[in-house]
Amino acid sequence: MKLKNRTILVTGGTSGIGSAFAKRFHEMGNTVIITGRSQKRIDQAVKNNPGIIGMVADVSDAKSVEQLAKELAKHYPKLDIVFNNAGIINEFDLFDESITYEYLISEINTNLNGTIYVTKALLPLLAKQREAMIVNVTSLLANITVANAPTYSATKAGIHMFSDALREQIRYKGKNIHVMELCPPVISETNLTDTYDEGLMNKLISFPLTKLVNVGIKGMLRNKLRVNAGFTKVMRFSMKFAPDFITHTWGQMILKQGNKKN
Repeated sequence: MKLKNRTILVTGGTSGIGSAFAKRFHEMGNTVIITGRSQKRIDQAVKNNPGIIGMVADVSDAKSVEQLAKELAKHYPKLDIVFNNAGIINEFDLFDESITYEYLISEINTNLNGTIYVTKALLPLLAKQREAMIVNVTSLLANITVANAPTYSATKAGIHMFSDALREQIRYKGKNIHVMELCPPVISETNLTDTYDEGLMNKLISFPLTKLVNVGIKGMLRNKLRVNAGFTKVMRFSMKFAPDFITHTWGQMILKQGNKKN
């Protein structure tokens, strides 16, 4: 798929992965719209990146997503790429009695439900285009659980399964909408977690944000089904042979490293 003169929506586009892709898309000659929950952060992102358009939207809120879809259909009817990136990660101890049920499911609401809401709301608009694309950002941690963030991996694995089902429905309907899953390893610049900020683990699994953008763009240009970046390739391959051993070893290593920081 050519990535020029496109109209692209990037959710969670005020920082991290979303911001980096939004900037690159804009540099490539596309109309780029970013979303975020905070008007202040949207305003700052637009100020720092002249030409990028900002719209406030909470992907975890179905009504907010419906309003976003209406605004896009009205003002940007040529929207042909949706980059589902908005996500949060919460590290917590399941034995901690102070953890609320609302906190437990907040990642599900943003990461998984948000991806589903945005995709469903914008499918009719995408289906009107001659060619369109949906990019769903999952993670290395869709392949193996991260023990100190029990819900996060579940959401990313859910997006992986949703992406596969979405792709098959699109094929069955005969629509020219590509679905690509982007699976980054840990990206230190995103500040999603501080568990991996130093030591051997960081050297093994971290991946520069600029490099992720490069491989992601290449995958989009080639209409790839899935882009496994960096250490994600290794982990995805390894989990085919010794999933229980790797999950246990990885899980204990994560928990020990997290405890050292506390």
